[in-house]
Amino acid sequence: MRHLAPLLLMFLIGITSYSQVGINTTEPSTTLDVNGDVRIRGLRSNANEIVAKKIVGVDDFGNFVEVEVDENLILENNRIRAINRREKIGDIPVLGLPIIDDLELIILPGEPNEDKSVIRITSLLGDAFISGIKAGEDGQTIWLYPVSGDINFLPNSLLSIFGNRIEANDNMVVKRYHMVKLMYDGTRQKWIIMQNAN
Repeated sequence: MRHLAPLLLMFLIGITSYSQVGINTTEPSTTLDVNGDVRIRGLRSNANEIVAKKIVGVDDFGNFVEVEVDENLILENNRIRAINRREKIGDIPVLGLPIIDDLELIILPGEPNEDKSVIRITSLLGDAFISGIKAGEDGQTIWLYPVSGDINFLPNSLLSIFGNRIEANDNMVVKRYHMVKLMYDGTRQKWIIMQNAN
């Protein structure tokens, strides 16, 4: 019998490690099931000690659920704040040639337009033909906004190096004062046209 005691103890520990605990209920449905009010004492009030990474809510059945934060809200330093919906506009040097290969938008980290979501395009000749745009970071998006004439994209053009090319089926024109949204796909190493505001 003395040799069975350790086996019995290990068996009981194994059962309790996978059990459910109920408070004011004999039929718990989750690991911890509380039938009644919940109070948590001793929450830390110093925001510098622990930084929240997620927001939790309660569903109709009393279950704690993760709350998704919409794109116009941000959880930062234990505070929820709304993001300013104003777009930041950047500029590049005025284009002086009719066809632009490997257009430099200066949008990479540390460059003047890194935090800009819209780039104004100005050309001395009015309309501009763009065969490629200097590579961005994977998933980076940008709106191009021609203000002096139309932009004509030359997709998959051999005039630009492979990683700077624009993906499209046909030539595309963005009219003056209209916009086009592009995303850089690092896997394919091309700019992809996401949305044309013509």
